[in-house]
Amino acid sequence: MVAYFGIKEEKAPFWPTTFWLTIKHGFFTFGVVTALAVLWQKYMGPVEVSLISALIIIGVIAGIVSDFVNYLTLKESTLIEEHKN
Repeated sequence: MVAYFGIKEEKAPFWPTTFWLTIKHGFFTFGVVTALAVLWQKYMGPVEVSLISALIIIGVIAGIVSDFVNYLTLKESTLIEEHKN
């Protein structure tokens, strides 16, 4: 939502359009990551790692998820004019 206010092009209104897009994309990516974690647990079994390794893995996953949500939300929030002939 912070990046939304930095968009210079014409954009959709924040409330309710972009707000609900952010919520939708957040739940979507949370579901995908959770489903992948469940599949990993089922087929690969538990994996023990050190605290530092776990923190790094969580940080990388959180970064990827937040980048994905940000990209999808900003892409749909920016209004693009139709190409004029």
